Amino acid sequence: MNQYGPGDYAPTQQYGVYDRARPRARRWPRRLAIIVVVVIAALVGLDFGARAFAESEVASQIQKQGFPKKPNVSINGFPFLTQVIARDFSDVQISTSDVTEGPLEIASINATMNGVHVNSSFNGATVDRLNGTLDVTFTALANAMTSQVGGLGSLLGGAGLSLSQAGPDEVKATINALVTSGTATWRVTRTGTNNINIHLVSSSGLGSDLVGSLGDINVPLPALPLGLTIQNISVTSSGLVGTVTGHNVSFGG
Repeated sequence: MNQYGPGDYAPTQQYGVYDRARPRARRWPRRLAIIVVVVIAALVGLDFGARAFAESEVASQIQKQGFPKKPNVSINGFPFLTQVIARDFSDVQISTSDVTEGPLEIASINATMNGVHVNSSFNGATVDRLNGTLDVTFTALANAMTSQVGGLGSLLGGAGLSLSQAGPDEVKATINALVTSGTATWRVTRTGTNNINIHLVSSSGLGSDLVGSLGDINVPLPALPLGLTIQNISVTSSGLVGTVTGHNVSFGG
């Protein structure tokens, strides 16, 4: 027999319906949060995947412009896909090592490209500005110097010419040639677009013929990649460091 009248409230029946609906209501926000996290993770993964592909393609195009091997390329900025849509990249880092230009072996080149505007075919670009550095070891500089002094270079080859820092723009050498030995100091400067001049400023114990041949040594760099030009050269404890720049450079296409 029902103990409740027509206007009475039956709590057990109503509470039972409410209690069964509450878990579903609680699960929905959690499921929504999981879906949002999964979507965001997928978009981030797509962004990074597209970035890796673009970096490889840019490196390949740069290699075609004079790099002896495929450089390392890093495209900065997040999200990446918005930059793709705009076809503009504000900050691209490139680096490579063991680059041979003329008689000189460059240990490394590191540069930043600012304002990279990709063409509509996505197979080339123009670059507003490039700024970077190149590094040359003392061993590589000594090899380049001996290759530029004609027949006397054979007297200075190998371990016969050992260079070290003498100042911010000078190198000193201990010379052990076949017929003589001594010391010398050269001033290192940039001349022309990509030419390094090594001018003898002092020497001791060297014959006049050898001193005459070592007075001025020019080491040309025929064409740096991406149209880079040397702005200045400085001498460090490990070798030469040069600052390089480029403007309105194109690659690929």
